Amino acid sequence: MAFIDYEYYIGEYKGSPIPSEEFSQYAERACDIIDGLTDGRALGAVKKDGKSAVAVKKAACAQTEMLYSIGDQAYLGMTGGEISREEIGSAAVSYRKKDGLSYLGIPVSGLAVMYLSEARLIQRSI
Repeated sequence: MAFIDYEYYIGEYKGSPIPSEEFSQYAERACDIIDGLTDGRALGAVKKDGKSAVAVKKAACAQTEMLYSIGDQAYLGMTGGEISREEIGSAAVSYRKKDGLSYLGIPVSGLAVMYLSEARLIQRSI
């Protein structure tokens, strides 16, 4: 369940342009990631309203932008970085790990982590 809609993203968050017809698919995945980062507490925070709800919604918007900016690779965890080794026999490819935050191999927006940390929904060490 998405915590945000396109109207919130554009009107309240003042997000970067994402085509409205693509927004819901990225927002849905972003909210799944935010819910995972908060151990399932994000939806409860949104339902209670208040400061934590705003933090969760902002985090979802930031994560939606992150997913949109990297495209479909994020869904498959294929953002492994640059190639560090390549073999032709048996077609093996190895990637150097990219720097940055991730959750189960999917890049996470630093802004999303900041919003969730300020609301004490995740630990700052993530």
